[in-house]
Amino acid sequence: MTNRAPNINQITISGNLVRKPEVQYVGDNDTALCKITLANNRSYLNKDKDWQQETTFVDCEIWGSLAERVEKNSDKGSPLIVEGVLKQNTWEDKNGNTHSKLLIRAQKIHILQQS
Repeated sequence: MTNRAPNINQITISGNLVRKPEVQYVGDNDTALCKITLANNRSYLNKDKDWQQETTFVDCEIWGSLAERVEKNSDKGSPLIVEGVLKQNTWEDKNGNTHSKLLIRAQKIHILQQS
């Protein structure tokens, strides 16, 4: 019997919206889809004991009524907490080159109050 790690795919991240969310309707059922990018900031001390800030930009996709709620209730700069799963998108460009990108498929969104 082999020991296997459980397949857990769950992520929670907070950040601020890079741009105003916009919903598009896709597929035969006109399902709402909202693609957003979060800016997540991390502060740390460098070797000289100076504070530095590192920003990571994370793409997320939101589906259905949750997508419509995010579009209605948030704007550029809005602070959000996103809970979801990692998803790898793979596509081929017009030159036949294969590309891939990790993103978060959101399952829950917490829209925070701006201070």
